[in-house]
Amino acid sequence: MRNIIFLALFFISSLGFVSCDPTERKNPNIDEELMIKVPESELYLRMRGNVNKPIIINLHGGPGGYSGIDIKLMGPGLEDNFLIAYLDQRGCGKSLKCTDTTRLQVAQYIQDLDIVIDSLMNRYNKKNVNLMGSSWGGMYGFLYMLEHQGKINSYACIDGKVNSHYQNHSLIDYEINRANELLQTTISDSKRSELKFIISELNRIKNSNFEHFHTDVNWMKHEVPSKLGFNAYFADTTKIISFKDVLQDTALMKLMKYTEEEFSEVGEKAEIVNRAFRNNPSYNNIDIEKELALINTPTVVIQGDQDFVVGLGHAELIYNALTALSSETKELHIIPETGHCPAIEEPKKLSEILNKFFIKHGN
Repeated sequence: MRNIIFLALFFISSLGFVSCDPTERKNPNIDEELMIKVPESELYLRMRGNVNKPIIINLHGGPGGYSGIDIKLMGPGLEDNFLIAYLDQRGCGKSLKCTDTTRLQVAQYIQDLDIVIDSLMNRYNKKNVNLMGSSWGGMYGFLYMLEHQGKINSYACIDGKVNSHYQNHSLIDYEINRANELLQTTISDSKRSELKFIISELNRIKNSNFEHFHTDVNWMKHEVPSKLGFNAYFADTTKIISFKDVLQDTALMKLMKYTEEEFSEVGEKAEIVNRAFRNNPSYNNIDIEKELALINTPTVVIQGDQDFVVGLGHAELIYNALTALSSETKELHIIPETGHCPAIEEPKKLSEILNKFFIKHGN
């Protein structure tokens, strides 16, 4: 299960981009790989879709995920109508490996994204761009817009979070309640001891400041659920895509333009990035719920109704916090019988929502 978070050649160096006039292109459909220089690193971008259409920058989850698989999961429904920028965040995917953990923090990521956006607007002659962020990427997009929303036309938050306390406590409380319910049934002594240990550990974590959360959160999301009879990420566990599944899918590997050796590094990079963020109490305690009142960018909030990772009511919390937006400029979509990964479990429904929203607000 842990491998899910890792999911989930020709390079062109970019900060000196020369602007490209889309009218000069005979074929508007492109597939380009770019490397954009940021402080002490370079970030990988895959540009796919119609160069004459608005840009949507895809912000993957994690922290520590990668964008390659999103080309298969989200691209088919969007690339005809938009130019999609699949970004690998600092230290992730095909971006340069980052072992300097002082750079693996929110402020640096916001600066990185601002450089990426300026570079793409210059290269493709755009006055602004659109964003879509999944999971951690959902929070990343809001964090960016709180500083630079003038550059963003519209935003899609997919199973994202804005209140870390709500997220962490929702899962902890759900697991404690579920363990207590199981204790009321007829079970073996060993199972009873296991459940009592789980409850004790969850209470310990709940009363901490989430200072060293990397080990705890992986335990909560990947080990405890199976002992309690549910999956934190998926409503339909038959749709899980593992690290091994991707490696064995030659068509997908070719689509992502990964060699086996390159893809084997994705997990190592993810571990470095995720550990750096998760063992930082400032990240684990981010709460920007009240600050969402400053957002005036049209926003769609999407969540699976069985997403225990961010908490079942997190999308509604976000939607209600966007008080500067009217019913004409904000949307809420709860996808039934779906967990934390609607791009995997319900790709058609997600594509329909995103296309309608971005066609309406993304120009």
